[in-house]
Amino acid sequence: MKATLVIPTYRRSQRLRQLLECLVTQRGDALAQVIVCDDGSPDDTAAVVASFEGRLPITYRFQPDLGFRAGQARNLGIRAAAGDVLIFVDDDVLVADDFVLEHVRAHAAQPQPSIVIGYRHRAFAPPHAQPTLEEIAAGEPDDRVAVLGSDGTPVRDHPRPWIYVYSCNFSVRAGTPELWFDEGFHGWGMEDIELGYRLWKHAQMPIVAAPRARVLHVEDPAPRDPFRCEERALPPGYDTYVRNAVFFMDRHATDADIADWVRSDLRWYVKDEAGRWVKNGVANDVDAVIARCRAEIQHLRAELERLTAEHLRTEPLTAAESNA
Repeated sequence: MKATLVIPTYRRSQRLRQLLECLVTQRGDALAQVIVCDDGSPDDTAAVVASFEGRLPITYRFQPDLGFRAGQARNLGIRAAAGDVLIFVDDDVLVADDFVLEHVRAHAAQPQPSIVIGYRHRAFAPPHAQPTLEEIAAGEPDDRVAVLGSDGTPVRDHPRPWIYVYSCNFSVRAGTPELWFDEGFHGWGMEDIELGYRLWKHAQMPIVAAPRARVLHVEDPAPRDPFRCEERALPPGYDTYVRNAVFFMDRHATDADIADWVRSDLRWYVKDEAGRWVKNGVANDVDAVIARCRAEIQHLRAELERLTAEHLRTEPLTAAESNA
């Protein structure tokens, strides 16, 4: 098997450079392609990618900056990908030298096409060199480790395994018609879980773990993940998470299990005086939360259509966009 690694990125060229250095040293010949999918970065991201030509089988794709559109960026990579397996990682992680090989081995061990998840560990400063698996595992583990254990075996039989599909580290066999991120999501959250749900539910793909395919997430001083903002004593911004949860529920309106899961979470949110979605520790009127989110989604959709039309009128397509 051969793998394509898809990396969405936005204005993190130096973090991206560190990840690409880790990919240069991958063992074996499983890595067929690296696609960097730029969500409109204004920095030197394109130049950083170009500096790896000849060292990696690397491709660059670009879309204009119309807001946080990580799922849409990943779709650029999916459309350009070749190979048997697509591996998705974020631009702010580091990997060991057998990372790609471990994902490919996990797929080869399955009797049918599957979704393979890998864990994420966190560090507050980057290591001095490419981390080993042991150094990665010494970092703060994500929430899945506590629920699924170190080898992740219980995920296969979990009643909702799709809630553990995190876009920072998972892979899928190429070729399924369900392999695309829904472009109705905007901002942080849920587009990866929704894809995991569709692949599990409609493509009948089991979800399994690759316990050795782990990533080290190097923390940003101001992380985009609103839950990490809360833990880091920064102002959390739950707006996109709450809206995307409602979009996910409405996208699969006939599935009562999704509705139960979303509603049980969103009851804890309320608008503060500044108009932001925040948690207040009280079980709020979840129907009011959902109704307000639906109105916000409609407004944002109209605004995105306006921005897109304006971009097409004023900006010629770049070579990277026209090839996407």
